Amino acid sequence: MKSAAFQKYVVRHPVSGIYRYYRKVPIEAASFESRRHIKQSLKTRDLKEALERAQAVHAACETYWRAMLSGAERNDAVKQYEAAVRAAQSLNFTYHPAAVVAEMDSLEFFQRVRAVTIARKKPLSTSALVIDAAFGVAPPPAPRLSEVWELYEKHNQAGLTGMSAGQLDLHKTSRERAIRYCSDVLGDVELSSITREDVLRVRDWWNQKILDEGLTAYTANRSFSDMKGMLGAIDDALRTRYREPWLDIRIKTTNATKGKKRRPFSPDFVQNRILAPGALDGMDEDAKLIVYTMVETGMRPNEICNLRPVDIKLDDPVPHLEVADRTDRRQKSEYSVRQVPLVGVALWAMKQRPNGFPKYQDNANTASATINKALRSRELCPTMSHTLYSLRHTFQDRIENAGASDRMQANLMGHEFGRPVYGDGPELKRRQDFLESIKFRWEEPKTPAPIA
Repeated sequence: MKSAAFQKYVVRHPVSGIYRYYRKVPIEAASFESRRHIKQSLKTRDLKEALERAQAVHAACETYWRAMLSGAERNDAVKQYEAAVRAAQSLNFTYHPAAVVAEMDSLEFFQRVRAVTIARKKPLSTSALVIDAAFGVAPPPAPRLSEVWELYEKHNQAGLTGMSAGQLDLHKTSRERAIRYCSDVLGDVELSSITREDVLRVRDWWNQKILDEGLTAYTANRSFSDMKGMLGAIDDALRTRYREPWLDIRIKTTNATKGKKRRPFSPDFVQNRILAPGALDGMDEDAKLIVYTMVETGMRPNEICNLRPVDIKLDDPVPHLEVADRTDRRQKSEYSVRQVPLVGVALWAMKQRPNGFPKYQDNANTASATINKALRSRELCPTMSHTLYSLRHTFQDRIENAGASDRMQANLMGHEFGRPVYGDGPELKRRQDFLESIKFRWEEPKTPAPIA
């Protein structure tokens, strides 16, 4: 049976405003499904939350129907167990192991008996699955470490929506690396067999790796966080407890393992070295313009690289860039959504690229690597702690030292401040006036930058 996108089944009640999952039962499932329509309240007026809840409802229906149509799935322990969990959801039960079901109060137990009684009048495969779902007798799943990403991706579709292809690739790479590290220590073991002692062995391995390779505690803790995040999603879907042994496993950060903090460039260095005539000659033209844009906006490299033409407002009364709320790409946080006025060298740079930087779209890592290599080859990084991102720290220091209010700093940097997402027109003009008052000296070239 072909799976349909679940979003189209999320509908909003015209009076109450509460979302619900509503769909007609497919024709191929009608022979064993007593309902003609699936109607389930999602109990929220928030669309994002409704979509997250609808995914579970949709998956429950789809898995239940597929299990009915394909007895082959019952030959696989993980799929059989998964089908029982989803079937229980579809029948408005929570899947519990048989020992828990046996201790239930009489009313809920009777409801489960009633569901089984009705199911016995249907085909054998339907009856067997409902028995598994209602009485918790499906064989426990036995997935291995090597299957974690697959299960996580399958059961976390809503959590992965809104990522660009590049973001999803980085998300996947990080988590597959975490799985590989664990497998190096434990082997491809079943998740249910992993104990607290096993997890402590992984932490010991990381402690030694940090000492041997000069890594930071953040590297290890990020790996632990990735594992816990994936296992948590799997636990929620399969009603398992694979995440528990991984709790409270972080490695304490010390002065020796906390990693090097990016240092800001001094304003004098930016003015007299980076913005000196000819300092960036020979650099990839788009990369050079990204540097110039960052100097007077403090925007993150990925925010600049992923600008769309619609985000570049050169003809507005206050020329500015918009870090927009998007459905095809996630921003770092909700506070990242903002408007940043263009002044000085940044305004000139964006006039050269009114359509953005397609070359580095969804590929900011390549842009950063290219720029950092070019800066170092020109001796424009005073220390190894200075990188392209240091320009963002320089911008933060400049606006703070110039007396920008905490609110204006948050608005310009994209930090949390408990504020509206966008400022109004006058507020944007105030930001422009402030940035004009501290902008670097910049002599516009006589010839425009070539278009890539």
